[in-house]
Amino acid sequence: MNKVSQVFLSCIITLCALSQVSFSRADELKKSYYLIGNSLTWDTVPSLLDGDVQWHVDCGKSLPYIFEHPKMPCVKNSSLWPKALKEKQYDFISVQPHYGSTLPEDVDVISKWVEMQPKAVFIIHTGWARSATRADEYTNEDIAGKLQHSPAYFKSLLTELKKRYPDRQFKQTYAIDLLDKVNSDIKNKQAPFNQISDLYRDAIHMKTDSGRYLMHNAMRHAMGQPRSEKGYEKTDPKTKQYLNRVLDTLK
Repeated sequence: MNKVSQVFLSCIITLCALSQVSFSRADELKKSYYLIGNSLTWDTVPSLLDGDVQWHVDCGKSLPYIFEHPKMPCVKNSSLWPKALKEKQYDFISVQPHYGSTLPEDVDVISKWVEMQPKAVFIIHTGWARSATRADEYTNEDIAGKLQHSPAYFKSLLTELKKRYPDRQFKQTYAIDLLDKVNSDIKNKQAPFNQISDLYRDAIHMKTDSGRYLMHNAMRHAMGQPRSEKGYEKTDPKTKQYLNRVLDTLK
């Protein structure tokens, strides 16, 4: 094969690859996403997700509360879940357990939504603890009481859901694990932060330029979307570079 033929063949291969990426991206943008939770779901910045995205966000509320009181969420542009889940079948649904609920309560309420959306992939957005109690909650293995933001709680939640729905796909954002990774790096002087609260803007919410970047891309990863810097162009490049390394640890 002469050089001209080699160049021509290389161009054809490249064009085919780009075409495949283009078709894949187009399919991705056609998918629909729905998020149910409170301000820790809002900190994943749903409006910057790809595709057809709606949400029901009520500040500081648990899933059982949102299920029982759907009419007046704090985020006014919410698509109320009773109408949204009845009228449309989504490809991905994110649900975020929160303080105040128990494991059986979370399993039961999530199950009701699973049955309303028989084809959706369900994502358990772990949310995260207040910075002051994060370490204690993370290592807490007691799942008998109210929710703690711990791997033990979410492992048990997923185990129960998979028992009920063995043919359904469940995923996680692993937000609590990402924060624990950052905390470990801080202790080992491998992170551009002095303490874990540097990612928080108050007692529990994430900072716009760093914590939200981490959580937004954790949600994108769970939804099968590519990592994005849209909306975070002004975030310090070294901070983003570090947070990207943390995101690289996701399963």
